[in-house]
Parts: sequence; C-alpha cells; structure tokens
Amino acid sequence: MTLRTLDDSRRLAERLRAVGHVTIVGAGWIGCEVAAAARGYGAQVTMIDPLEVPLARVLGVRVGALFRDLHAAHGVDLRLGTGVSGFRGGDAVEQVVLGDDSVVDTDLVVVGVGAGPRSELAEACGLQVDDGVVVDETLTSSDPRILAAGDVARAWHPFFARHLRVEHWANALNQGQTAGHNLLGKGAVYERLPYFYSDQYDLGMEYSGFAEAGDEVVLRGSLDTRELIAFWLRADRVVAGMNVNVRDVVDDGQALIAARRPVDRRRLADPGVPLRDVAG
Repeated sequence: MTLRTLDDSRRLAERLRAVGHVTIVGAGWIGCEVAAAARGYGAQVTMIDPLEVPLARVLGVRVGALFRDLHAAHGVDLRLGTGVSGFRGGDAVEQVVLGDDSVVDTDLVVVGVGAGPRSELAEACGLQVDDGVVVDETLTSSDPRILAAGDVARAWHPFFARHLRVEHWANALNQGQTAGHNLLGKGAVYERLPYFYSDQYDLGMEYSGFAEAGDEVVLRGSLDTRELIAFWLRADRVVAGMNVNVRDVVDDGQALIAARRPVDRRRLADPGVPLRDVAG
C-alpha cells in the first residue's frame, strides 16, 4: 500500500486494525508516522531504510538518531542500512526480502519511499516545470495568467534566495491564500518560513525554516529525555529550528531565524537564556 490520498488513508487504517505484522519500506515522515500508528493499533512493525537513521535526509544523522531510538523504544524492528530486493507471496505479500538476503514475514507492506509532484497538467499547459511548477515569489508561473500553490509549487523564497517546494498542508493553506489574493491583483509576496509538524507516540515536534546538509546543529535540551530544541546554523546564523516536546516556542524560533543575525552558540544552547534574547 501507499499513502497519498484520503481513500488510501481510510483503507490503510482499516488494514492496520486487522493485521498482525506490518512492514514499512522507507523511514521518512510517512514511514515513521505510519509505524507509530501501526504500533498504536497493536501491530508488530518492521521498518526498513537504506540510511543509518530515520529522516536522515531532512534532519541529519545526529537528530535523526532521536527518531531511531524513539521507534526502537516502542518496539519497532528497525532494519537500517539495507534496502529491499523483492517481495514474495500469493494473492498478497507474505515476505519481504532485504538486500542482505534476510527475510521478513509480514501481512502488509506500506511503501513510503518518496513522492513526486503531479505536474502533468502544468506540463501540458507549457509551464516551466522542474521538480514542481516553477513560480516566483508571488506564486506566478511562467505564464502570468496561471498561479500555483501547495505541494506542486516550487516557489522562489525571498528569505532563502532559492526555489523551495514544501510538502505540508500548512504550505498549501498559506500559499493558497496568497495565490487567491494575487488572482485579484494584490501582488502579495509569499515569504512565510517553511513549517511542518509531526506527532509520533508521545513525541510532538514542530520544524521551521530550511536546513541543508552540512549545516551545523546546536541543541538546547537533551536528546535522551526527548525534550529539546535543535537549531541549524549556516554562517553563524540560525536557518532552521525544531522543537521536540517543548511548546510555545515556534514564534520566538521563527523570529530568531528571521533576524538574520550571528548568534552566540553558548547562549543558543542555554535553556536559561530566552530565545528572544539570543540574537540581541
């Protein structure tokens, strides 16, 4: 099974209630959230990913290890650092064959290995498409009569000075409002910081900004207790932040990013220093 539509979600929820063992291929956001849901329904779960920790592409190895340990603590059988070479079964999948030739017996497989934007209509219209519909900061495409918003839009972000495509409902909601205003000729610029959240077991997290591989990570709090804020720095400036089981800090974190000022790492890591004071 895959999880892309509301109907997919309903079918998957029904199956998770009925099966004894679920194998999840891919340890990204979809894989991790389905794993948590399946364990909540009482199913045994095996999660497979070729990288060494879940969410490594988004969060990096150090912070991704937090989610590895979280799922392990809730009984998920993690098969990391290996892929899938095949499936076996009759009318349904009964076994998953891993890249190391080990075999997992299973009742259901959920494949969460990434998704591409549905840009066929835009391509048919002759719009510029490159990992989504390419739009400017007003969400206007290469045809000035056509705007794009949401997962399919690869929009120029003035703050990060690059095109970004963010796959989260908050982006669709907020970009949709800007696009609607601009269809009325308002000329509004979309410059909200990217934002998303995830709830897994007893862990709730919110992420703002945009980090890239190689950005420095500074932690405020403890990975062991799973109560912390992680910051990603580039050229001494905060470009992203993620609060884990720490509430009511999103606005201050986003203000810290928007300030574009160099920060003192010791003050940034010190829970005793209010975030609003870190950048002066």
